[in-house]
Amino acid sequence: MFVNSMEQLLHRKILTASIIVAVVFLGFYFWGVSAAASALEEQTKDYPEMNILSPADTALGALLTAGPFASMLITALVIVLGSSSLPDEISGGRISLWLSLPQSRLKAFLGISLAPLAVSFVLSLILFAGITVITYDFFQFTPRGLLLAVVSMAAWLSVIWTTVITLSLVMGKIASMLVTFFCAGVASMIGGIYEIGRMFPSEIPAGLQNVAKTVMILFPADRGYRGVLYGIIPRDAILSESFAFFGVSTSIPFWQILYCFGWTIFITILGYQLFRKRDF
Repeated sequence: MFVNSMEQLLHRKILTASIIVAVVFLGFYFWGVSAAASALEEQTKDYPEMNILSPADTALGALLTAGPFASMLITALVIVLGSSSLPDEISGGRISLWLSLPQSRLKAFLGISLAPLAVSFVLSLILFAGITVITYDFFQFTPRGLLLAVVSMAAWLSVIWTTVITLSLVMGKIASMLVTFFCAGVASMIGGIYEIGRMFPSEIPAGLQNVAKTVMILFPADRGYRGVLYGIIPRDAILSESFAFFGVSTSIPFWQILYCFGWTIFITILGYQLFRKRDF
């Protein structure tokens, strides 16, 4: 079941387009970072007194510039693929065939719906690894924690995946896409406000900080994404406050990443219950 779903996804034009966009982006990113490195090198030679940025701080700026684009591409991919996985099987009548096989409904549900998550996770690994390697090639630095980045990536994508999968059983493809995109966008914006509040508590009203914490609990995808950023950014960068809205102002508590997984399990169980009780 899972293998069959993967084969179908690998032939989807949206996946091919996403791979092409990712490759083109990495090419432009390499070109941009190399040009910036050359310009900084020339500036250092001509005006050594202006060399105020360390390689780690320069790498931080580059990583946090590329991060939002990578996030947008992967988020769009998992939402588009996830929103159509179960609805397409149902509308095409294939779900009756899968359920007639000697397997449980849980196996059918997971076999069909997990494929979009797996594909998106692999492409996300390639994209963020490419960004990190390119940046390291020009501005050598020590990442804070690559293992944390990988675990956080799974947490981030899982939240988005289970949301669109579950909503697709209730609303259908288009509506589930729109709602999940909206939730992801709000979570990202509020996540930036939350990071600024952690760095500069007096600058953010208490009410807005409470809203940010509530959104983080209701839809924790942004905490997973921030965990990815925290894992790949330089350990010794000192200008993180300048990028607080787009990055991570302080460390990511590991309980927040675990909460993402717990939230995912809960919503997945809810989605399965909807699937199990549905008459096909």
